Amino acid sequence: MESIGIVRAQKDNKIFVEFTRESACGESCESCNAKCAESEQELFEFNNTISAKVGDLVKIKTNDKSVLSYKFLVYGLPLVLFMSAISLSYYIFNKMGLANKDLMSLIAGILSFIISFIILRSIDKNYEKTSRASILLEKM
Repeated sequence: MESIGIVRAQKDNKIFVEFTRESACGESCESCNAKCAESEQELFEFNNTISAKVGDLVKIKTNDKSVLSYKFLVYGLPLVLFMSAISLSYYIFNKMGLANKDLMSLIAGILSFIISFIILRSIDKNYEKTSRASILLEKM
């Protein structure tokens, strides 16, 4: 995936690049009322490894496989943990004969979201160190 942006600010060894977000539904969105085609500007921070200055055009390239796997982790892991925690806790609380098994299963599901947040935070810290190879900036 490639996107072209403009360097809007520079601070120390960081640059702030503004990109126009592309619509999610493709090219022909005139008949759509979802307003997803409205272009929005997003500002991202990068290390200035390409000696870019304010006003320069830069191209960002990302590895599609790593982006998709990261998205799967962010959305899939909490869902899988939530469903597993509710199902397993409901089964266990039902075997124990507890009266409030529904509420306790819901609490177990909410706790699974907290656990998935902690897991994703640690994965994100590790990914940040290794993702430099999956995000490539080029000066245009």
